Amino acid sequence: MSAHIAMQFTATPESTHATFGQDVRVRIALHETADGGITIDLKMQDEDGHGLGLGTLVFDFADHDLLGGLSLTGDKLRGQHFSAGRVCAAGDTGRGHDCGANFGRAQRQNGPAPRSAAAHLAHDRLCITLDDLAGRAFSLQLVPTAANHAACAGFVIEGRLPARPAAPTRKTASTDGSVFGGLLDEIMPMMSPRAQQLGSAA
Repeated sequence: MSAHIAMQFTATPESTHATFGQDVRVRIALHETADGGITIDLKMQDEDGHGLGLGTLVFDFADHDLLGGLSLTGDKLRGQHFSAGRVCAAGDTGRGHDCGANFGRAQRQNGPAPRSAAAHLAHDRLCITLDDLAGRAFSLQLVPTAANHAACAGFVIEGRLPARPAAPTRKTASTDGSVFGGLLDEIMPMMSPRAQQLGSAA
């Protein structure tokens, strides 16, 4: 269970992304936002999956106790669902997930399914972070966009959402006790022997 704070502000938002799939590749990016939410960006590679669009993204969430306060918004979002372990894409017989975002269906009543979309996930009273989604299982259903497509369940990409980026390594203190934080230790091996002697004398 991740820690949450009761305010709508993230001081230093972070992002992470990864590309999933083989025959059809989709880039998924997670962006923390200053208002304490997370934007989920989905984009199909331009050269892949012609005739397919984004259907439904279902995914797990770290803390089931918070599901009742979550919501999804987005210009291309057509539906949202939250229920611990019970959210599935249409026609999906696999295990259920916790959250679902619907972007398009094989039927074209509202136009073809998009090839890129974004959904903003937020809680009504708490900040959520990458820790709530990073590394969680997901399933993305792609659906046909052509009007004369053959009846099928679509194409499914499964995996785990991108992990939180590794924290940057901190510079260790210099072995000579100087205030340069290890900078001299990195530069000295690249200097000529004479320059090293002068630097040591200083």
